[in-house]
Amino acid sequence: MVTALEPLELLERARHAEVDDVEGVRAFVASWTDGAVGDAQMAALCMAICINGITAEATRALCDSMVASGDRLQLERFAPTGDKHSTGGVGDAVTLITVPLAAALGVRMAKMSGRGLGHTGGTLDKLSAIPGMRVDLELVDFVRQLRDVGVAVMGTSTRMVPADKRLYRLRGQTGTVESPALIATSIMSKKIAGGAANIALDVKVGTGAFFPDVAAAREAAEIMVSLGAAWGRDVRYVISDMDQPLGRMVGNALEVRGAAEVLRGGGAEDLGDLSVRMAALLAESAGVVPAGEGEAAAAHALGNGGALRMAERWVEAQGGDPRVWTDDDVLPRAPAAISVPAPAGGMVHGLDAREIGEAARWLGAGRLHPAQFIDPAVGVEIHAKIGDGVSEGETVATLHVRDAALADRAMQLVRGAYRIVDAPVDPPTLIHESSAGDG
Repeated sequence: MVTALEPLELLERARHAEVDDVEGVRAFVASWTDGAVGDAQMAALCMAICINGITAEATRALCDSMVASGDRLQLERFAPTGDKHSTGGVGDAVTLITVPLAAALGVRMAKMSGRGLGHTGGTLDKLSAIPGMRVDLELVDFVRQLRDVGVAVMGTSTRMVPADKRLYRLRGQTGTVESPALIATSIMSKKIAGGAANIALDVKVGTGAFFPDVAAAREAAEIMVSLGAAWGRDVRYVISDMDQPLGRMVGNALEVRGAAEVLRGGGAEDLGDLSVRMAALLAESAGVVPAGEGEAAAAHALGNGGALRMAERWVEAQGGDPRVWTDDDVLPRAPAAISVPAPAGGMVHGLDAREIGEAARWLGAGRLHPAQFIDPAVGVEIHAKIGDGVSEGETVATLHVRDAALADRAMQLVRGAYRIVDAPVDPPTLIHESSAGDG
């Protein structure tokens, strides 16, 4: 019989070396959820994992323990089922498009989402910008909507992965967000508990992501594939670029507007392309289209209005105004718009996604502290991206602001995010890798 280390013993070992005690991790998480271990000790474990790492076996134990902290949905009777998740980015409205798009292809989309973390946006905050939209669904309503509509999105609750909800907040408070293992267990505990059999992951890499390079992103992706496989899930992923914001909108209502443009057949090309790729992964994984034909099927559903109609049904089912996808005036708007001029003429060689995300957060689109109120209307609209030519003084971005006192700092951040030189440059590659072998 294996004896688990006491919490303090586990922490003392973790301070010096990789966390490797499987039973100790299980006991630690169980004691934390029961209240015997405090948040300070859990924060210390997270910091040790960030610094020294954690073995694959202990990572699985951490994930399984988080799943066991609450209820787990059984959705086999609704097959084929799908779920999608991003590791976090700037301007990342892909979920708002991919979820109804995959559902339009015949995959029942059961998604559990989170709030914004750090400089990155959260799907629940974006959905909350839609007038009337409910994201705190009861489990019975979530399952009923999945059955009747084909798509449902909700946040974690006291019943579903409560350990992750607590840990998500704690990591944001203690600077322990950027750990591949902690990111992987947080995402996959929600995915596993959510019950969907087919999971598509968008793993971001670059200045605006939690992973600095493709190798680190691949490490986290493969951890998630392994965690999912242990529960019988088909997990596929893309590694996508986040050296500049995705799309043209950063901010909650702004990103909903950007997603609506794509659903109507226009919008930012990179946002549309990545959304189609994610829906294709889900459709092929679920077997609703043959291998290799997912992108064509997804593009067709986007072009013929099928995804738009599904998005309207989804929002209406959760109490929101379905006109949000066809009438931009439904969304809240900031009272002031301030132009950001190009500091020089030339070609945009760099557009630091993290700085843009921080500017939006400073304006109120994200949280500078855990209890901060999110302003759904504010953010940054981008007019020039990498590879675009600009003239000195030309508007490269627009700040959508409510409090003019915050505009100066946001202006500095956005201007500092741009690197403009007098030389041509190609736009960055959108998708670096794909586990489906088509990237």
